[in-house]
Amino acid sequence: MSSNTLFVEKLGKQVQIVFDSKSLRIQSDATAIVPRQKKSKKSRSCVCLPTLETNDDPSSSPASSSLPIPHRNILHANYNARTNMVQLNTLVADKPSDPESTTQLFKFMYTVRDNEQEKATEFCQNIMTSVYQDLIPEKRVLVLINPFGGQAKAKSIFEEKVKPVLEAAKCKLDIQYTEHRYHALEIAKGLDIGSYDTIVTVSGDGLIHEVINGFLQRPDAREALQKVALGLIPAGTSNSLSISMSGEKLGFDPIHNALQIIKGRPLALDLCSVTYEDSRYFSFLSQSFGIAAYADLGTEHMRWMGDNRTVVGLMQEIFSKSTYQMEASLLIAESDKEKIKQNYKSGLKSSEWKSPAVGDGAVLDTIPPLSDPVPENWTTINGDVSIFLASNVPLLNRGMLSHPCVSANDGYIDLMLVRGGKGIGKQLSMFTSVDTGKHLDMDLVEYYKVKAFRLKPIIKPGKSAYVAIDGEHASAKQFQVEVHQALGSVLSLNPTFINTNVH
Repeated sequence: MSSNTLFVEKLGKQVQIVFDSKSLRIQSDATAIVPRQKKSKKSRSCVCLPTLETNDDPSSSPASSSLPIPHRNILHANYNARTNMVQLNTLVADKPSDPESTTQLFKFMYTVRDNEQEKATEFCQNIMTSVYQDLIPEKRVLVLINPFGGQAKAKSIFEEKVKPVLEAAKCKLDIQYTEHRYHALEIAKGLDIGSYDTIVTVSGDGLIHEVINGFLQRPDAREALQKVALGLIPAGTSNSLSISMSGEKLGFDPIHNALQIIKGRPLALDLCSVTYEDSRYFSFLSQSFGIAAYADLGTEHMRWMGDNRTVVGLMQEIFSKSTYQMEASLLIAESDKEKIKQNYKSGLKSSEWKSPAVGDGAVLDTIPPLSDPVPENWTTINGDVSIFLASNVPLLNRGMLSHPCVSANDGYIDLMLVRGGKGIGKQLSMFTSVDTGKHLDMDLVEYYKVKAFRLKPIIKPGKSAYVAIDGEHASAKQFQVEVHQALGSVLSLNPTFINTNVH
């Protein structure tokens, strides 16, 4: 696409807008309007538009060029015939040279010169066609806000940070607040899937779990998952899926995640069915038993500490030399850690957008029922463990890269296993390495790619034990888990989870 130029006016001065195959540039304009929220007050102020610095592009002069705004950050462009003005809504990076820079919402408004109204209309249409291409502009968005989850900041995060960005992209918003546990599940289960393009959770991981299970309880479960994409606004304590998609900084940035809703594509996700004797549901994050489950569930009274409570819980269990007895059977696809690492790195190099699984109707399991014995090709492990932690995401908390070889949609569950009796020193060494994923190289850490597993907790006399599914309490009884490849999806700017830099 060749460059496209429109000359407009602001405060009686000529401004040049240049749009090409990579970016939008606004030249000869020293100001821009950006909305700023201060506590509960909404105000608009005139601030300087960032200019292109010499160290960003040595061939450009700050006096002649404004900062280029990439296509991804252009939210909307339109010409208003009533006001005879062009409006461009964009996100501008605070530190353009930093790929993890935060952004601000800028709204540029200019007067169209006489006899150039038709050109202005075509100019804006060209921008919209180019920056959205095969994406859906002006999405119909159902927003579900959990006002009580995490640290009870979801409402303010949405109102102050996210809503202005979605409105700037002209999204059509239907905002609902969840009123009780499983409310989001009920909404998703009864949703008219033809009325929305995406369903957005403003919460921690709990509301995501509810929406996925609401869809999967429908008779048209697969169609619902394919037709209504999931979008995330992190407003919880851990935000595990969000940080696994965008990293520990941007994964907590509401504006970045709003952009993923607007400009993201469906990133296919593996989901897991979890089956007990009397119930069956789905998991998108993790299934754990042992000290990791205690760190999730036994520290509920420390939620005021944020995700640091997990660290405290793990330390308590390590120093107490806690172990948990179990019987586990695994359908192992790979147990060699070096092969797992090489396959992970190869997958990243060849990463492409993978489409969510197609199909219709309900989602059925392929493994034997829980009441039947496991097949002979399964591997059974008996005895005490300190950690049994299966995951579909690499990061379960900030600083906890527990499963560094997870792929979003490789069709496997990553299982980390540490057997009992390894000693405090070795477990502390493992714990201090988990932020970089180097614990994977330690002999005491077993790491498997599995298609399914069956776990039977054995509760020792006088002791309690925890099972956590997606960070929530689950019954400490026998259950089994099977992965369903690419069954779900979430709107993302990238075709993979973060690069964990496994060596």
